[in-house]
Amino acid sequence: MDTNSAVAYRSVVERVVEELAYEIRMGIRKPGDKLPSERKLCENFGASRNSVREALKILSSRRLIQIQVGRGSFITDFAAPGNEPVQLLWEKNNDVPLDKLLEFRLAIEPEIAALAARRIDEKRLRELEKTLENLRESIKEDNLSDRVFSDIAFHDCLVRASENPLHVSVYRSVEPMLFDIRRIGLKLPERSRQVLEMHEEIYEAVKAKEADAAARAMRDHILRFARDMGIALDPVADPG
Repeated sequence: MDTNSAVAYRSVVERVVEELAYEIRMGIRKPGDKLPSERKLCENFGASRNSVREALKILSSRRLIQIQVGRGSFITDFAAPGNEPVQLLWEKNNDVPLDKLLEFRLAIEPEIAALAARRIDEKRLRELEKTLENLRESIKEDNLSDRVFSDIAFHDCLVRASENPLHVSVYRSVEPMLFDIRRIGLKLPERSRQVLEMHEEIYEAVKAKEADAAARAMRDHILRFARDMGIALDPVADPG
């Protein structure tokens, strides 16, 4: 495969990944739903079978789908975590300590929220509002998987609204770990309602184009999670 062909192939794979991932995060495709067959996906995207297969592998590595040999690909349906201590639950599936992941989020997500407040357009603002609607509905229906995807979608929408491809790339790299954070943090409906309130505060700041307020609200959101989970962080002082 020459260089131009390789670039074109990668572009097709990325397009399939991003479009399917968007539909999953935004609740267009529901947890437990079966994806169309590889042949149908090839037709839908005008892509080769190799491109579709690689896209599905990437979505599986990000924990957005589960590939079942002989049955097809299904949107991940998250089971509720057990009652073990948070750190033990986390360490079962992740090598990176939870406090280090939260430090990482604290370092980049307030800035992402601030950039989103400055740069978000009407289309993305509507998408952000839709994630709030999805979270409200998932709380009402007491559906953990839908709560997880609604939370993921909210933060992902902000990352994309920052209009910085490096933020998007780095955030995508930790996305698989974020599912475990959400499974733990959204296990209980009452805490999910607290998350919704914090998301609404961030949304209102972004909608009002108030970058500093958006950053503070995101910082408070992450620190609140850490406190609720009994995780000690040593954050630098709030520049605001």
